[in-house]
Amino acid sequence: MAGKVEGLDELLKQIGRIGAFPKEMARELRKSNRDIGRMAAKRVKPQIPRSGKDFKIYKGTPGPGRAPKGQGKVIKTIPNGTLRRSIGVRNSRGSRINVFIGPRKGGALRMDGYFAQWTEDGGIGGRNKTVNSKSFNKIVPALARLRPAMERLMIMKYRKVFDKFKL
Repeated sequence: MAGKVEGLDELLKQIGRIGAFPKEMARELRKSNRDIGRMAAKRVKPQIPRSGKDFKIYKGTPGPGRAPKGQGKVIKTIPNGTLRRSIGVRNSRGSRINVFIGPRKGGALRMDGYFAQWTEDGGIGGRNKTVNSKSFNKIVPALARLRPAMERLMIMKYRKVFDKFKL
């Protein structure tokens, strides 16, 4: 009975990989999710209209009145196309696999979509003043339309990762 056991080398190799398995697999799954997110972001960006002019944020005026249009103190100028440029993919907090697709906050002014929630829900100026604007409610419906394609792509990519790491 001095014969060699078939498949022992493969089994030992798989046992050796068990320690690194969760980290490596999580890295691969996040990479897959980021690829899917980049595809979605690329398709959402054209849905957002361009205004053609910079957006100015004015300092509030004290007292009962407002400064006449164009006479207030400009505290920030947001370049044209910032909302479109801010849409991208970032890692989700608290998860080693999930990613977030949408406007990114912070960073360079040309990429800072901190105001995206106002245009998306119509809240610029208070009392839903931007509900009739061109950029009202564009991001969420675009992602909803892309959801079936993203799910199909996710299943394909996850299947490849799971096949690679099978034990």
